[in-house]
Amino acid sequence: MNTQLTDLMHRATENLEPVTPDLLERSVAQGLRLRRRRTAIATASGAGAVLATAGLIAGGIQLAGSPTNAAVAGSPVPTAKPSAKPSAKVTPTAKPAGVNLKQTLATLKGLVAAPGRTFSNPETWGEGDFAGAAYVVNDGHGAARVDVLLSGGGEQNPCVPKRAGCSTLPDGSVLYVSKESPVYSDSRQAEYGVVSNYVVLFRRDGRNINLTSYNGPAEKGKQHTRPKPLLSVEDLSALAKSKAWKLPPVSPSKGMK
Repeated sequence: MNTQLTDLMHRATENLEPVTPDLLERSVAQGLRLRRRRTAIATASGAGAVLATAGLIAGGIQLAGSPTNAAVAGSPVPTAKPSAKPSAKVTPTAKPAGVNLKQTLATLKGLVAAPGRTFSNPETWGEGDFAGAAYVVNDGHGAARVDVLLSGGGEQNPCVPKRAGCSTLPDGSVLYVSKESPVYSDSRQAEYGVVSNYVVLFRRDGRNINLTSYNGPAEKGKQHTRPKPLLSVEDLSALAKSKAWKLPPVSPSKGMK
């Protein structure tokens, strides 16, 4: 009898996995999975109960308020009295108007215009919270592209962290300038020879004005037509500070970064 009992206990335990750290970790993980599953089921069951209760309440309200059921019960149906005060009229909140592309193009031309300068190849792009415009301007010494981009925000402040070309203005906005930068970083620069002057005025609310002047009629793909860009960084900085620009509305959560 004792021999049979010992043999049965040996058979029952011979396939048990020894308790090891790996086994312990897997057991804990399994416990967590089961706990999460139970929590999810309990949550779903609770939500179902709430929905069921809500359905019963809604059904009861509908039953009690039904004219047909009221007639069956033999009780008169109450007549709703008109409200003494008219319901307040909800006025929809007007969304800020997006930037006007034609206006941006006209402002660019008005600020760049000077005696002897002609304008061609007008171009616009963008909508809503940003707008771009460009002209090819010729002062008699070669055609040069000038473009502007107005943004409602969302871009990284070029002066965070602060670097060469950055300055802080009295109103807290920052100005970044880049002088005669090559547009290519490979052998094409020697082929086309296009360089640009670039400035960005980054306001405290995140909106920014970007202006670029090239020494050719296009940024890329065409030969330069003059030694230097039409407008200097000083010229572009003055244009960026102009009050004539109609900026797009501030993009949500797009303050200065």
